[in-house]
This record gives sequence, structure tokens and C-alpha cells, in this order.
Amino acid sequence: MQVAVVGAAGKMGSWFSAYFARKGFSVSAFDVRPFAVEGVKVAPTLRDCVRDADLVLVCVPVQKTAELVKKCEKEMKKGSRLAEISSVKSKAFAALKGVRKDLSVLCLHPMFGPGADMAKSQKMLLVPVRDRAGEQAAAEQAFSGMSINIIADAKTHDRSIAAVLGLTYFVNTAFAGVIAKEDLKALKRIGGTTFGVQSILAESVMTDEPELAAALLRDNPYVRAYMARYLKSAREIARTGRLEPLLRKIKQDLQKQQDLQESYRRLYGMLRDGNNT
Repeated sequence: MQVAVVGAAGKMGSWFSAYFARKGFSVSAFDVRPFAVEGVKVAPTLRDCVRDADLVLVCVPVQKTAELVKKCEKEMKKGSRLAEISSVKSKAFAALKGVRKDLSVLCLHPMFGPGADMAKSQKMLLVPVRDRAGEQAAAEQAFSGMSINIIADAKTHDRSIAAVLGLTYFVNTAFAGVIAKEDLKALKRIGGTTFGVQSILAESVMTDEPELAAALLRDNPYVRAYMARYLKSAREIARTGRLEPLLRKIKQDLQKQQDLQESYRRLYGMLRDGNNT
């Protein structure tokens, strides 16, 4: 299979270029910025990149995805497949829906970052656009070894991602903003497991491109509601004079869905496994 990656200078574009090359596919890639990926042909133009490809993967910022989908569509050969990996689906999904009928499409969202190990199974979300069974089969073929998880529609995807990624980025960005003004080395020297893990999470989130974080926080229409709920909860914790009953209630609500002791064991298991790598 011949694969084209559009946006190969970005972190995820570079990752997928290397991923497909490692799988033995013929890979061409394009970006307006300079880049180099071992085993990947650098195409001089978008047209040169996509015109002979069986699969075109668009890996550009959320704000540009719909535009690039339309540009790629014009240059692709009949019978090929056009895919995108944006983290907010409303506009990208609509763009794929309008792609000409002699092309197939894939609406994807990789639930991992550019530091992911290519040798290990990763999670990929799939939002069916036209043909659920056909698109699932195509995703499983192109991304063999990955866990393909189907999300019913673009609205369900964005609503879920608002909590899974939007809220997570919001909390960790706020935490990073606070500790960045402290003597972080001194805090880490005396800090325990909880502070260490939270610091790593916040620092890792801040390695992402600002455009990605901004898209998750600004362009997903459901994130604002989670931000408001988080701030309301934070204010309630900060203002109450009776913390114990409030904390007990939060714990009880969480325990209805999750074994907290198992979560605690998993945390230390992750730390142990990480220290052994």
C-alpha cells in the first residue's frame, strides 16, 4: 500500500510517517515546513504527495484540517482513501462527509502522543462517516495491531473528548501555571509520589504544541461546560468550612464507578514498571 502523510513536519505527522515506513509501506510526505523522516520520500508539492497514494492521512492542526481535506480530495486518485486525525471532529467530520463519492474516508483520533512506542498496541478512535463496517475494516488493516474503538458520531466524540482531553489539559495547564512560578526543583526534592506524578503529567502536557492545547480548550464546544463545573467544584472546596463532609461525598460518588484502592495499586504498578524501563 502506498501512503501519503500531509503535515509530516508536525509531531504526529512525523510519527505516522515513521510508523507506516516501519510497516513496510511506500510513504510519501508533505509539509510547508522542512522535515526529514527516515525511509520516507519528501514530496515537493501536495499534489505530488497524494496523487498516487492509496491512503492519504491528514495530520495538521484542527483549524486547518477541513481545508486540507478539501485540497487533498481534489488531487487524489479514484478509489483511494482519505483520512484525518483531528482531536475536534465537528468541522473535519463535515468535510469528510462532503468528499466525492469515488473516495473512501476515515475519521480517526489517535489516543496517544508522538512519544508512543510503535512496537506496542495503541488506542485509535474511529468515527464512522459513511460505512461503519468498511471503515472499521480499513482502519484495522492500515493500523494493524492498534485497538480500534468506534465512537457513534462526531457529537459524541467531541462531548467525550471534552472530558477525556479538554478537562485534563485545563487542569494540568492551570497546575503548570502555578508551579512554574515556584522553585520546582526544591518542591520535587521534598515532594512525594502524588506531587511527582502530577508534576510529570503537567510537564508532559506542556510539551504539546500550543495550537493543539488551544484547539482542545477553545474549539471543542463542550469544553467550556467542563471548565465551569471544575471551577465551581474548586470554589466549593476552597470556600467551605466543612471540608470533611464534602470530601467524603466526592469520594463516595467516585467509588460508585471506580474501585479507588485498585486505582491506587495501579498507580504504584505504573511507577514500578516505569522505573524498570
